[in-house]
Amino acid sequence: MQCITSLYRCLENNITITFITTKKFLFSMALAVTHVILTIVILDIFRHYVWGRHKFPRYLLVIGGVAGLFPDIDIPLTWIYKFLTGTGISLHGTFTHSLFFPLLFLIIGAVLHYNKNIKWAGICYIIAFGWFSHLTLDCLYGGYKDFLWPLFVVNFCPQWGIGQHATSIDAIILVAWLVHEEIHNKIKDYM
Repeated sequence: MQCITSLYRCLENNITITFITTKKFLFSMALAVTHVILTIVILDIFRHYVWGRHKFPRYLLVIGGVAGLFPDIDIPLTWIYKFLTGTGISLHGTFTHSLFFPLLFLIIGAVLHYNKNIKWAGICYIIAFGWFSHLTLDCLYGGYKDFLWPLFVVNFCPQWGIGQHATSIDAIILVAWLVHEEIHNKIKDYM
C-alpha cells in the first residue's frame, strides 16, 4: 500500500535494500579476481621453486587461473534457471562447491597419467588444484556447507569475517605477485 501512495519512496527503499543486500553478499566471499590471482600466484611459485620452468609451461598457469573460477559456474546457471522457471532458487554454493569435482579431475588425471597421456593428466591435475583452491578460499572467507555434496551438508569453515577486507586482500596478493615477477621475470622490461 505504501508503494502505491509514494512510488518514489518505494523505489528508493527498494534500491537501498538491494544495495545493502548486494554489498553484504559481495563481501561475504572472495572476489572473482582473488580466485584467479591466488591460484596463478601459488602455481607460479611452485613453477619457479619446485617443478622448474621447463617442466611446467606457462599455459598451465592460465588454465589454473581459469579453473579457480570454475566452481562459480553455478552463478550463470542460477540466472538461466531463474529465467526459465521464474523461481528465486539460488544454486550458488551448492554442487559445484563440493569436493566431488576436484576429486573427479584428480581421478581422471590419474587414469590419463596411468595411460601415459602426461599432458592431459597435468591439465586435469591443474584444474583439480584450481577448483580446490577456490573451495579453500571460499572456506576461509566464511564458506559454504556443501563441501561433501551429495553425501551430506556440514559447515566446518571458520567464521573469521575476513570478507570485509576482500579488496585489501586482492591488493596484497597482486603486489606480492608483481614483486615476485619483477624479481624473476624483470617485468620492468615490458613497460
